[in-house]
Amino acid sequence: MNRFENRRPVIVGVDRSEASRWAVRWAADEAAGRGLPLQLLHAQEWPTGQPEEEGRHRVIGLRAAGDALLDTARLLAAERHPGLEITTKLAEGRPVRVLREAADEAAQLVLGIRRLTEARSALPIGSKGASLVGHLNCPIALVPEPPEGLSGPGPVVVGVDGSEASRTAIGFAFEEASLVGADVQAVEVRRPTEVDRPELIEESLVDLSEAMAGWQEKYPDIRVRREVLTGSPAPMLAAVATRAHCLVIGSRGLGGFRGLLFGSTGRALVHRCTAPLVIVPNGVQA
Repeated sequence: MNRFENRRPVIVGVDRSEASRWAVRWAADEAAGRGLPLQLLHAQEWPTGQPEEEGRHRVIGLRAAGDALLDTARLLAAERHPGLEITTKLAEGRPVRVLREAADEAAQLVLGIRRLTEARSALPIGSKGASLVGHLNCPIALVPEPPEGLSGPGPVVVGVDGSEASRTAIGFAFEEASLVGADVQAVEVRRPTEVDRPELIEESLVDLSEAMAGWQEKYPDIRVRREVLTGSPAPMLAAVATRAHCLVIGSRGLGGFRGLLFGSTGRALVHRCTAPLVIVPNGVQA
């Protein structure tokens, strides 16, 4: 048992996209690795404003399609982890509202996202996306289809900025690395205006070492790499995490990781990151 969950389920939003299938795989792995149940959740908005009989028949059809979708996802998760405790839930309501309410009872909320090259996104990064990201009480994992040729776990990359939120993210990163047998790569991104001040880079390296110290003692078998980069945080973190197992960030960083998730840089990070992006809210604990 760790401080990020207390037998709460890993909840994954299920839809008909290929991204959703990868999200189910991630969620099943997380639930199995952490010894937690898995809940598959699909939200539907029932039709309104139709004649009573027509509306009733359409709701029956929608429910049947939703149940079939959840059954398919359940089989995928069960084949990946036989014996995993799996439940399904077909909920009525707007998907963002349903997901937000579900997150209150989740150890982790998992959603699939499509690549930037596709016309649509499984998670809309507009007002709906903003209403989820940065406003949940549990970690949220945004899972894209992985790059071709990826084999074995890459490092767990964690964005560090010295804030309490990034310290929480570091804890999650070490736990995740321990589950999958990966390294931890801690990255701090300095603004380009600081590139001519080498003392700040040295200071950042010291800060990274101090931030990692306690967790390295707890997980002595995990190899840790530290890196200080200069540039814009979102593109730099996405580039470092190109072939990572996942990228972990806090949602309320001093350097703006919370703000980074809203606006153009946030969209760039979410859409361009080829690894699952895990956003850990400040103060997450059992």
